[in-house]
Amino acid sequence: VYTPSAQHCQMVCTFHAKCLLFSFLPASSTKEAGKRFGCFLKDSVTGTLPRVHRTNAISGHSLKQCGHQISACHRDIYKGIDMRGANVNVSKVNSVEECQKWCTNNIHCQFFTYATQTFHNAEYRNNCLLKQSSSGTPTSIKVVDNVVSGFSLKPCALSEIGNCVTTIFHWRVACPSCYCCLRQLQCYITTINVCFLKTSRSGTPSSPTPQENTISGYSLLTCKRTLPEPCHSKIYSGVDFGGEDLKVTFVNGVNVCQETCTKMIRCQFFTYSLLPEDCTGEKCKCSLRLSLDGSPTSITYGTQGRSGYSLRLCEAGDSSVCTTKTNARIVGGTNSSWGEWPWQVSLQVQLGARRHMCGGSIIGQQWVLTAAHCFIGLPLPDVWRIYSGILSLSDITKETPVSLIKEIIVHQNYKSSEGGYDIALIKLHAPLNYTEFQKPICLPSKGDINTIYTNCWVTGWGFSEEKGTLG
Repeated sequence: VYTPSAQHCQMVCTFHAKCLLFSFLPASSTKEAGKRFGCFLKDSVTGTLPRVHRTNAISGHSLKQCGHQISACHRDIYKGIDMRGANVNVSKVNSVEECQKWCTNNIHCQFFTYATQTFHNAEYRNNCLLKQSSSGTPTSIKVVDNVVSGFSLKPCALSEIGNCVTTIFHWRVACPSCYCCLRQLQCYITTINVCFLKTSRSGTPSSPTPQENTISGYSLLTCKRTLPEPCHSKIYSGVDFGGEDLKVTFVNGVNVCQETCTKMIRCQFFTYSLLPEDCTGEKCKCSLRLSLDGSPTSITYGTQGRSGYSLRLCEAGDSSVCTTKTNARIVGGTNSSWGEWPWQVSLQVQLGARRHMCGGSIIGQQWVLTAAHCFIGLPLPDVWRIYSGILSLSDITKETPVSLIKEIIVHQNYKSSEGGYDIALIKLHAPLNYTEFQKPICLPSKGDINTIYTNCWVTGWGFSEEKGTLG
């Protein structure tokens, strides 16, 4: 999608059902017109992805687990860019503030562009173009002098449209929830079990038709108050939520199943089965699931299951997994000296440009120990290069000795969706020659099970300060 800033890209990622990470390309980061202002939404089974250097690109994490820090309200105004979309209305106004207010009070407007009094074509000066798109984000963004763009403030509860209808219309229904439709940008009428999101030119139904076993209602986006609390903690008995299985585990109780779902960032909803064949002792089957849009792909009634949603949006926002800054990194440490850590190696990927990806430790003349997650998406030995006996990554040249990989051995129990067994061995094509600056790490003997270490060090290459250079 296209967004005007990294902050807006992060917001889009946060509200996307599956996005965990994003990369934003400002206009200065690429010569390809189609990629300028590109907001790339990404998913990962581990919550991380390989890092590839790109000048001026900005990357970061979704705020999905940041609880009440999440907001769809975006007040920023962007000078010198035209956010493209389908025009809803064109009017003459006196200022960008007035244009944004027009957008906020137009039921279909999602974003706008205003041509200032200094715009090169006098005919279009003071034009306020109200726009929309199927995604709610611009279809493209162009750099244009003397224009200003921004978004509707409906999500900020500032709409003055006045047709805030909170009544839910029942026709003999027993449904799980109307929750899924209350937060949609262009939804005004809903029907449960299957949830139909609809719109019209006027914003009202053309002709409401009573129908058995349905519930209908309006979006609350035009209400001049805060939007519904995104936290949805209710558990539905006798209901099975269908979706893609993320993980199946056995736990004691539906509340523990919901807690397990909440702690797994990719989990969106769950079903806890009470069928005898799905239980062992006090523990029963807990299926953690997800879908493309965050809603169950099917809902089955009359089962011995209990279903519900992740509570990640109910958190207070101080979760240790909440990453609010873009380009979050571990930084700091002290500079090392030649020969101080002679077992440290740099694992680099050669895909066009060469890039440091992971660290590792020499444990034998032909063996290096590293982490299994380094090879997610990069399992082929041919793309890897290993540099040893070096101090600074910037010292590496074409003449620097390099080792090639013969075999990558990932621990047989390692699963990228889980946290354990994150260890791998690398067998080199040729043995290393031990020197003062290149030799194996000291490993404990088999009998040293009760050894107490008074000091522990973590070594590697990284940033010595925020926005610094890779050392």
